[in-house]
Amino acid sequence: MYLYKFGSWPFNLSNDPAVWGQYGDYIGGLLNPIFSSLAFSGLVITIVLQARQIDEGKHNTELQEMQRVQSTVAARIDELLASPVIVDTGKYKELARFADNPQTVFQLVSALGTMALSVPDEDHPNWLKWLWDDVSSEGLRAALGAQTVPLRLEFEALSFMLLRYEASAGTNDVTAFYRYRYAAVLTWLDALKLLTTHAQVQEFFQPHRFRETMKPREERNSTS
Repeated sequence: MYLYKFGSWPFNLSNDPAVWGQYGDYIGGLLNPIFSSLAFSGLVITIVLQARQIDEGKHNTELQEMQRVQSTVAARIDELLASPVIVDTGKYKELARFADNPQTVFQLVSALGTMALSVPDEDHPNWLKWLWDDVSSEGLRAALGAQTVPLRLEFEALSFMLLRYEASAGTNDVTAFYRYRYAAVLTWLDALKLLTTHAQVQEFFQPHRFRETMKPREERNSTS
């Protein structure tokens, strides 16, 4: 356009330095606003990207803090599962007979939970009925409930943190790990009807989903 307006046919290059100075002013006036706009746009984009990085850093820090709390609660759960049984097994002869005198909370819950998942047979229908129906302070079920109160409270806390972690777009591998790590224990507790008031545990872990796979093999075969 410059040559068309100010040049001469056939657009011969000028030998006059003044003409070239005018051409340089023309090009500078044309490009300077463009480069200034690009520089300003680049500055805005840099600020936006830095803000996003700061937000991502805060989010990752929050997720790491949640994982730290989850790990602490899980360690406390493992400690409670390995703690000695407070229930007087000598008092409950049926427990000693069917649970082989469990020494830890995990052994107690696994033994009674496995029994609860199985269909009562001729050897212990009365014992299971007694476990379910006797809710007095002296009953085995009440003693078992008291024994597992700290454990169930820790599971409630873990469920709360995992639900928050899941809502914050946390890694699926972390939530899946905890679901399968405590699937057996929570299925046993659910079978013993000790999780009926723990809504968050039911919402996150959904122990009822594992009931069929947790049944004794012979029971699964008879069902199929």
